[in-house]
Amino acid sequence: MADRSNWGLMFYSSGGAFCRRSRRGSALLLVLFAIILLTGLITATVSFVKSDVDEYGALNKEFRARQLAESGLAFGIDPEVQNQDRSLLEQEMPDGGRFHVLISSESTKLNINSVLQSGREDLLENLFISWGVAPKVADVAAEGLQKYLSNPTSNQPVSTNANNTRLATQFRSVAEMSLVPEFGPVMQKQPEWMNFFTIWGDGKIDVNQADADMIALITGVSPATADVFVKYRWGPDGKPYTLDDRVYNSLDEVRAALGLSPEQFQLVQDLLSLTSAVDRIESTGIIAGYEKQIVVVTSRGTIPITYFSWQEK
Repeated sequence: MADRSNWGLMFYSSGGAFCRRSRRGSALLLVLFAIILLTGLITATVSFVKSDVDEYGALNKEFRARQLAESGLAFGIDPEVQNQDRSLLEQEMPDGGRFHVLISSESTKLNINSVLQSGREDLLENLFISWGVAPKVADVAAEGLQKYLSNPTSNQPVSTNANNTRLATQFRSVAEMSLVPEFGPVMQKQPEWMNFFTIWGDGKIDVNQADADMIALITGVSPATADVFVKYRWGPDGKPYTLDDRVYNSLDEVRAALGLSPEQFQLVQDLLSLTSAVDRIESTGIIAGYEKQIVVVTSRGTIPITYFSWQEK
């Protein structure tokens, strides 16, 4: 009897120990599960917070780059500031950000509307031919551009004058020229064709800003003469946009430099100007690998300053 009691006590004790070990094992598993769960939650939270921090940092740098571009634009928009003023147009800030500004003239490009309305399709043909377009194809392209304006679609604005006489339509943007089917071969030959045209300004070419190719195209002088004409503006150091640059101060001076007779010059003088009617200002802000560029087309000489176009890249 005593043996049975001892055996029962031993069984009870063993069973109790087993239950306690089972409970401890279960508790350990729960603790491990809780640790794994908390680790996952912490990792996910850290990743989420890091993503938010990275996104905030990127947005902050992008915003700062735009601020820098606007700061540069404030200098470039001043009519008294010229490209030679590099200390104003290229600045670095204490935080490592910087901006650089380029001032160019829209009056160094062909105003497509002015060219077509004045009947000077020959300028377009000569330009296309200089790009390697066959003469017949160049002629068809110029005619196509004129025809496009002469036969407006429902999407093109048509204006009238005071006598209610229908006026020719205009290209509303340089990009609209690409809608002309006959112009396709020209675009294939010169992928950068948009850089040669504008819709802003009075249609005159600024002789103090235009390059040699444009001077030769407009005036009909040889490339060599146009090259000498442009290099004169660069001054003794032979570099553009430096302090020793020179300008042509009168159309008579321009005529003499081009070597044209008064009769010859009379044919082209209405296409030339000594100053730019419209400027293009490109201001780029840079910080920590982030860039923001603001490009405006404006008339800096008007009060208030007139903005024709504003683009952000």
